[in-house]
Amino acid sequence: MKKFKEWSTRTKILGALLLVAYIFLWLVAGFVAGRKSAQAADIKSPIGSLINEDIAPLVADFANPINGEFFTKEEAVKWKNRLPLAVVIENHTDARPQSGLRNAEVVYETLAEGGITRLLAVYLAKDTDLGPVRSNRTYFLDWVSEYSAGYAHIGGSPQAQQLVKTYNIRDLDQFFIGVPTYQRSTARFAPHNVYTSTQKLRAAAGARGYKGPVIVNSWSFADEEARAESRPKHFVLDLGFRGTYGYAVRWIYDTKTNSYLRFNAGKKHIDATDNKQLWAKTIAVQLVKVSPDPSGHSRIQQGTIGSGKALVFKNGKVVSGTWKKKSRTARTRFFNKKGEEIEFNRGRIWIEVVPSDSYIKYK
Repeated sequence: MKKFKEWSTRTKILGALLLVAYIFLWLVAGFVAGRKSAQAADIKSPIGSLINEDIAPLVADFANPINGEFFTKEEAVKWKNRLPLAVVIENHTDARPQSGLRNAEVVYETLAEGGITRLLAVYLAKDTDLGPVRSNRTYFLDWVSEYSAGYAHIGGSPQAQQLVKTYNIRDLDQFFIGVPTYQRSTARFAPHNVYTSTQKLRAAAGARGYKGPVIVNSWSFADEEARAESRPKHFVLDLGFRGTYGYAVRWIYDTKTNSYLRFNAGKKHIDATDNKQLWAKTIAVQLVKVSPDPSGHSRIQQGTIGSGKALVFKNGKVVSGTWKKKSRTARTRFFNKKGEEIEFNRGRIWIEVVPSDSYIKYK
């Protein structure tokens, strides 16, 4: 204190100014830090946060009724009231690679005439360009009816076309809609060049009064095994479809993703929209009786209503059992040998509808 009294007046003034400046800077720094803390507390994190524990995380718990895939409720708002679409996609060797199969919830693969396979892809949640689109067959209508879907195709056999009217199918036939809903690509030769999109098809459906949502009797779903180390290291499924050259299918299990990678005619089956290989979480092989169609032209009939043998592949393993479909509009369901419904893994499902005398091998 004595020393302070001995300071000169100039030194005392300088010291007082330094003290005032220090206090001012300390107050400013405290205000800025407090402001940043308050702003951080207002941030809403989709996975929750220690900063604001009152904000609930966004949980993916809204299941897609077709393939069980989980979405958040906010994501599901975009599609939950939509009309499902069922689109006939060609699988002729000249039609590959197709567009849009990677965005389908379910894909049905089955024989058409001449040993050629054809696909029926079902869409709800995801939008995509798709094609080439091809013609209607009678047995496709048995699957379309399970979803009350808008049905996109290009004409069809006379019997199949008549049944579209008889069954009151929500028809989106290219013959009666035309452009711009359906357009021919100049990059391919006809008849393998007709393309459309889910957005265009839904616009055409709305114009005809076909609206969603529809009630889909969902399959049973299970949450898959999360630990990769508990999964098989190798599994391969081969399907012959009566041995026609160019249409043999191979599925190779991928342990890391717990899914099956698709090969067609010995090559990776690619989606043209992203140039990536097609895959599925669950593969259901449905064995059916195939017989000649009385209409001729090498067309066939398939026993898709009733029951028969089935094999379901998931998690790198196989479950043997049966399939059952009580009526045209009833859901095709798959059961194990105990009579319990087989639970599918959530995500893309591929239904392989094969003749009972086709080549099937797995290991």
